[in-house]
Amino acid sequence: MEEVWDILDEKGNKTGRIMKKGLLPEGFYHQGADVWIINSGNKILIQKRSPQKRNSPNVWAMTGGSVIRGETSLQTIQRETKEELGISLNMKDIKLVKQYKTGTVWLDTYLIKQDIDLKDIIMQEEEVCEVKWATYKEIEELFAHNQFMENRWEYIKDIIKDFIGENI
Repeated sequence: MEEVWDILDEKGNKTGRIMKKGLLPEGFYHQGADVWIINSGNKILIQKRSPQKRNSPNVWAMTGGSVIRGETSLQTIQRETKEELGISLNMKDIKLVKQYKTGTVWLDTYLIKQDIDLKDIIMQEEEVCEVKWATYKEIEELFAHNQFMENRWEYIKDIIKDFIGENI
């Protein structure tokens, strides 16, 4: 199924226009959503993007994706987590922590505290080639060596640090 996006303006408002997934016209944006899953040991679930991905192949990232027409960003998080990792999130515990613009995407960023057994994860091969629990410091290291998705960690790391607290 081909994705259809609502086109947003500079301020993140829907323009009434839609388009199929692809390159956006100059000055327009689409909606995205990310979720950072943190376990009771304060480790963060990260996934390595498939080598077939057009954007940022073979780099580590959080779970997320584009909001398709008719979805909310929360529904996107549920769908993407199920599609890419084969797991369901406990949506009553999810928190919207940041909204920002990066490149051609307006992002809604969520945090959730949830324990997930890596053995329960079923990776969607076109999207994900590896998953692991990582410490805050490990993600900092990946990011410092250009091995973590650009335009994500730098916008959320302080919020995650506050969320985790002293246990980094």
